[in-house]
Amino acid sequence: MKSGFHSIIFIFSLFISFAICGADYDEIQTIFDNNCTSCHGGNGSLFLDTYAHVMADGGNGEVIISGNSANSYLWQRVTNGEMPPGSNPDLTSAEVSLIAQWINEGAIEN
Repeated sequence: MKSGFHSIIFIFSLFISFAICGADYDEIQTIFDNNCTSCHGGNGSLFLDTYAHVMADGGNGEVIISGNSANSYLWQRVTNGEMPPGSNPDLTSAEVSLIAQWINEGAIEN
């Protein structure tokens, strides 16, 4: 009985820490709004202006592979500095890490 109670407490603690520590999609959308949607907000094949568009096929196949940032096209492009392009500043390491965290946690909307 005691071990069952401890298991419930452990599971509840994991749930709470995931809820508190999880990456928030609103933060991800803010990164996209500030750095990406001038090019990917209404032209081309990849739109990053809404969650539905971020999760849609951007013409290059799956843009986000939920749970796998390393194989997600979007993360590969931001982590190697290709996006944002040209003279635009690269995303900060914190922004790139947050995008990876969000993808690895399941790329959920809320």
